[in-house]
Amino acid sequence: MYKVCIADDEEFVLESVRWRIQQSVIELEIAGVARNGIEAYELYEKVCPDIYFVDINMPLCSGLDFVERVRNLDKNSITKFIIISGYDDFKYMKKAIHAKVSNYILKPIQQQEFTDTLKEVCASLDEIKRKQYEEYGRQWEYFRDFAQRKPVFSGTAVLLYEEGILGKIQKTEDAERFAGTFPHKIWTGIRFHESDNLALMLGEDIWLNEREICDVWEKCGQRGCYLVYKTGKNMDAVGLMWELESTLNVRFWNGSLHLLAAQSVEKQPEEIGLEDLDRAIEDLREEKWQGQLNLIFDKIFESKKNRGILCDFYHSVLILAADKYRQHNFDIPENLKRELYPYALDNCADQGEIRNKINEYIKLIHGKIVQDAGRNDLADQAAAYLEVHYTEDISLSELANEFFVAPGYLAKKFKEKLDITVMQYLENCRMKSAERLLVSTDMNVTEIARSIGYNDANYFTRVFKKKYGMSPRDFRNGKR
Repeated sequence: MYKVCIADDEEFVLESVRWRIQQSVIELEIAGVARNGIEAYELYEKVCPDIYFVDINMPLCSGLDFVERVRNLDKNSITKFIIISGYDDFKYMKKAIHAKVSNYILKPIQQQEFTDTLKEVCASLDEIKRKQYEEYGRQWEYFRDFAQRKPVFSGTAVLLYEEGILGKIQKTEDAERFAGTFPHKIWTGIRFHESDNLALMLGEDIWLNEREICDVWEKCGQRGCYLVYKTGKNMDAVGLMWELESTLNVRFWNGSLHLLAAQSVEKQPEEIGLEDLDRAIEDLREEKWQGQLNLIFDKIFESKKNRGILCDFYHSVLILAADKYRQHNFDIPENLKRELYPYALDNCADQGEIRNKINEYIKLIHGKIVQDAGRNDLADQAAAYLEVHYTEDISLSELANEFFVAPGYLAKKFKEKLDITVMQYLENCRMKSAERLLVSTDMNVTEIARSIGYNDANYFTRVFKKKYGMSPRDFRNGKR
């Protein structure tokens, strides 16, 4: 199910878009609304929606400026922005195209155009997801096939880390051509996950000396390139991968070392506090998990000896986050799935980036847990709302919209918690008020009916009689 956000400063437009999404019969989750450009960006950072409806003329920051800001700050964003505008003007269209807006809807919004636009955008998202799955699958197969085909490796392995290196190497075939410029020519090149910075070159039965390794480094531009190598016989392939990765991670402690011989690094048996982090994530207070995570990071980065557990810790935290998604029946985000591939840390430039990445993943799942806890209390919130608004002409759908949930979901949670339907609860609120008004005022039945949300006095009388076994008039007389 794709997530949708809406940004517009006019309440009736927000309601109109929400209503039209429901009318489109496309299964979408409305994840939040914003009423100005600043709120719109904060909502984007919090939710990262798949589809974002944006008013072109919002306060504080226009819709098009907001979209351009997102595109500039988040180059990998696949969010589809749909501009809502009252301007049928070429200059706005031109700017929208420049900002890579997915579509442009004019006010007044027409339902058929709205539905067609949504279908088109969802189809585009489906295609993006399909291609991502295919690419991740292929990239994982390269690593899996290598480990299965060559469980024992003899020769030279060279791991290259250079910012933008995969501008030269877009796929495994390019990696192999690039490797062909190395001494002895016969190399295998492998790409891992979606990295733009990493390539692995394998020279089976090729034995490079230190001078030749330096030549390879020179071909890569030296200054911006980290090169990790290992030469040996009968090396365990998976263990070799781990040694190359853990040695590359020396850059997080000493960025001046660029040419590194892979070394065996023992994993530290020391307990670093993952179980405490697990418990802290379930705590609704954000400072709990943040404090525990900082303690773990301080322990890892206080000594270079701990570099052997950095990769394990990173993957352990991601697996912990993925388990939390499963435990709470949430969909695991695609970017989290991608991070579970080998060499996930290669896109991190320093310790700060590692901290930030892990912080973001834990913050996201913790936020969803907190939100879900609020939804578990959804019935109480909805009941409290009805206690205040029972005099209004309110339907289940309108009540659900107040809490950004589907009507069926609200009805289910309400019945589970309070053992009564939403409409029965609304009726009870009205009847209690009617009882009070009949006893304490001289209002007639029609006036009372209207004051508590019934436009039809006869219908009110029938409902009242069904509940109390007598008419409102008889009830009043019996109390006096």
